[in-house]
Amino acid sequence: MTRTAIYNARLVDPASGTDCQGGLIFSSDGVIIESGAHLFQAPSNVELAIDAQGHVLAPGVIDLRVKTGEPGNENKETLATASAAAAAGGITSFLVMPDTSPVIDTVALVDFINRRARDTAKSARVYAAGGLTVGLKGERMTEIGLMLEAGARLFSNGEQAVEDIGLLRRAMQYAAGFNAIVMSRPDIHSLTRGSMMNSSAFASRLGLKGAPPLAELMAVERDLILAEMTGVRLLVDQISTARALEAVERARDRGVKVWCTVSANNLYFNEMDVGDYLTYCKVFPPFRSEEDRLAMIDGVARGSIDAVVSAHDPQPPEDKRLPLPEATFGAAGLETLISALISLVQDERLSLIDALRPLTSAPADILGVPQGRLAAGAPADMILVDIGAPWECVREDLRSRSQNSPFDGRRLQGRVVRTFLNGLTVFDRKAEMLAEQGA
Repeated sequence: MTRTAIYNARLVDPASGTDCQGGLIFSSDGVIIESGAHLFQAPSNVELAIDAQGHVLAPGVIDLRVKTGEPGNENKETLATASAAAAAGGITSFLVMPDTSPVIDTVALVDFINRRARDTAKSARVYAAGGLTVGLKGERMTEIGLMLEAGARLFSNGEQAVEDIGLLRRAMQYAAGFNAIVMSRPDIHSLTRGSMMNSSAFASRLGLKGAPPLAELMAVERDLILAEMTGVRLLVDQISTARALEAVERARDRGVKVWCTVSANNLYFNEMDVGDYLTYCKVFPPFRSEEDRLAMIDGVARGSIDAVVSAHDPQPPEDKRLPLPEATFGAAGLETLISALISLVQDERLSLIDALRPLTSAPADILGVPQGRLAAGAPADMILVDIGAPWECVREDLRSRSQNSPFDGRRLQGRVVRTFLNGLTVFDRKAEMLAEQGA
């Protein structure tokens, strides 16, 4: 068994609160052996040493919300192309949503995702989320226990919030019996149907129907009450308003077992970024007010928001290059997730540890997986990041099969230099650049 050292790094491990000059050693079987400040210099007792050149060495990112087109709509994204884009964005693990065709709502489909990911998604670990209701139609709950045994990590109704409260309660009760996690979208569809952006004076000036922020609050309150009744572990999916976050915090004080996520989009953009009817900015939940955006950043800084997600939802150009009312919702996000957070660090909105915690150890704890930390015995899933590197997002350069990014043309801060999965390099920006120059 050989040992590899990464030295001369800024070692950042949110799980332990570490932020120091240091390094680590990992074995050829992909396990971290040790890490710390004493490894800042290249050790003599290793077979291979990698100079980090002062870059940040952190755990690989764990993304709790990724949509692909596989199975059924591979023209949008496959597990293979998503894993390649993920590696370029420093994401070493991601959770696939059940909104596919067919829906991931049976043991056979969960098994398909797991097997297909093992065979084709070589650059990242892929986990499956099972459908909470059959076909995501909100009419009948699925076989949660059987899908859990097959490897489903949690259960979601995807983009469609379950409007039948009785059914949602029964599904939560059933899930609680297995200690399974239910991921819920905080939405009242009858209030947001047909919306294109946040409901506000700006939307009125544009002549666009908006999604009322209070619809999110109403849905969050409903789901929190049901979670309190049933004892289920609840993950509120993509919170976007200050009042909804306050409701989550109050529920935690009452003992409700609840986590919440926020999309990187809602940390970086506000409703004004929709601008001149930009369809690449048509996402759900929509970009909210500046006050809500700042409240989400504050929630991340305080640790009230548990995970930041890419909300990767690739859509082909023919579905986005349309008038705004006709364009589909969704945005590619795998390659911009960590840069969006680092840009907030550079703007002094977040510390680096606070920015990385909801991308690493916190989502790992939700899923109950061992990665997301730089501790001895943990998988050697790691990233080297040049946090001082500015770059312009050009959608044509994105590796995602569908390149619909609201960050297109934006200058971001922080670039992933190298990504390790189980100790193996699955992305090396410098090597790619040299190969391109050689070609």
